[in-house]
Amino acid sequence: LSGRPPPPLGRRRLARAMGGGGVPAATTYTIDQTPLDGPLVPLTNYMLIQIDDASAVTKGGLLLAKEQKASSGIVKAVGPGKEDRETGATLPMPVEVGERVMWGRYEGAEVTYCGKPHTLLRDQDVALVWSGEEPEPTLATARVIHGSVLLRVLRQPGETASGIIIAGAEDEVSVEGEVVAKGDGALTRDGTPVPIDVDIGDCVQFNDYDTVEVEIEDDDYVVVAAKNLICKWQKAPPKEEGDEPAAAPVAAPEEAAVAE
Repeated sequence: LSGRPPPPLGRRRLARAMGGGGVPAATTYTIDQTPLDGPLVPLTNYMLIQIDDASAVTKGGLLLAKEQKASSGIVKAVGPGKEDRETGATLPMPVEVGERVMWGRYEGAEVTYCGKPHTLLRDQDVALVWSGEEPEPTLATARVIHGSVLLRVLRQPGETASGIIIAGAEDEVSVEGEVVAKGDGALTRDGTPVPIDVDIGDCVQFNDYDTVEVEIEDDDYVVVAAKNLICKWQKAPPKEEGDEPAAAPVAAPEEAAVAE
């Protein structure tokens, strides 16, 4: 008996010998059910993201004309970064494998990878990044990248200071918001970030171009490119009881003469 080969293992005995799973350790990679020889590898400034089963759709009612509601997912693979043709510098990627991201619903190239929905997304199309086990960002964990800012909308298109929305005025492209977070700045050709000239808490007016609406802690925010900011100001401190109203401005002599 010692010279005979051992009898072949049955399926159950084979599964126990492999650790109980019955599935070989090697992973089978597919794209749209087409087998691959290995994993999908993003190039340049692309990243591979597994889309959440119930991709985040905000429930808010902002009236921004060209907003995109956000999708979300987890980063599975990251390219090396985009190389600048003039300087030869490779611009660093702002995300890492395992981080979670949000992006505009219409961005990216969707694929079915290993039987699950994924998208290939460029770094500049990422709206929000956060780490941790939570499937949704919080104000404490959310960050924006490059030359983007996260804004709390103060006044929607066509809305008066009292909150009344004028019918038909939604076509206006100027909106007001408060800066909640900002990126390090858009990258120059050698990879140096150019600081964004606003601070947290500043109020800004911005053009409603390619904004991405995101929901954080049940409130609606928008991610806007800093290049679309028009002006900034700081809120006046709240008046205390007993403060006298400010005196009316005095017209210049020449203005008074004209008035008469």
